[in-house]
Amino acid sequence: MSTEVEMTKKKNKSDSYQYKIVEITVDPVILNDFAVNNGLGAQLNIAKYSEEFYELKEELMMEIYKVIKSSLTDRQAEVIGLRLKGNTQIQIAEELGIHQTTVHKLLSGNIDYANGKKRYGGAIKKLKKHCAKNPIILEILQKMDDLKKSEV
Repeated sequence: MSTEVEMTKKKNKSDSYQYKIVEITVDPVILNDFAVNNGLGAQLNIAKYSEEFYELKEELMMEIYKVIKSSLTDRQAEVIGLRLKGNTQIQIAEELGIHQTTVHKLLSGNIDYANGKKRYGGAIKKLKKHCAKNPIILEILQKMDDLKKSEV
């Protein structure tokens, strides 16, 4: 005769209001256009854009990788590269053997609370600054925007 032992998890008060947060990756093109277009459903329709649009997107990514190599530190470039491949901050941290907060600071920078909460550093801010000055990237983005407008 066998006996079953039922194990129950002790309930904590915080179980009722603490939730797991799940981080997902979404193409920045979708996020940039989300508020001005027909909503998320229209953005996720992959048949919406032509092959030319996706070729421009690949060309854009090649240019962005060039900017990453030339303007970011080796560690920032490594983290941004993993993020662009779709890894979450937690996955990046595990792969590199660092804390998730370190990944966040490498991407977003630090906040100087003594100086009015001014944010400094960070790969994303630096990358945006360099991409905004890159004529090739600006030209590709303009072509992509023109294609989107013509296909609506």
